[in-house]
Amino acid sequence: MTTTTRATEALHDIHTATNDVLKGYREMADRSEPEIQTVVHRLIDMHQQHASAQEAELGRLREPGPDDSSWQGMVNKAVIMMRNWVSDLDRDALPAVRQGEQALRDKYIKALEDSQVSEHPSIFALLKSQQGAIETEIARLPKE
Repeated sequence: MTTTTRATEALHDIHTATNDVLKGYREMADRSEPEIQTVVHRLIDMHQQHASAQEAELGRLREPGPDDSSWQGMVNKAVIMMRNWVSDLDRDALPAVRQGEQALRDKYIKALEDSQVSEHPSIFALLKSQQGAIETEIARLPKE
């Protein structure tokens, strides 16, 4: 497997995870209380920008993939719906949002630690920049 192939596979994996997170946040935006709407929309905007940049990079590399979404996106959406049935999606939901962002960040870290990804400058730079943006958002979200 070539370096480019491994790097583009990692980018596809990140793109899938980003799309899955977006499905959950879009559902949350429809159901959340006004007090967290700004946070949810800020995260949607960031992840949409990330997904668009990832898609553009894959296109530039002539590596368009299948849908680049997974069952996890449906799970994220279902969790939001169930949580909304049980309780309000208010500030109390933000620690779970933080955990989700940390899980996504961990996918970036794993990809960036792959030596073949780090040998592909454009993918590495894109993922590193996006990981930094996610870190900034994690710092803004409550822990408890």
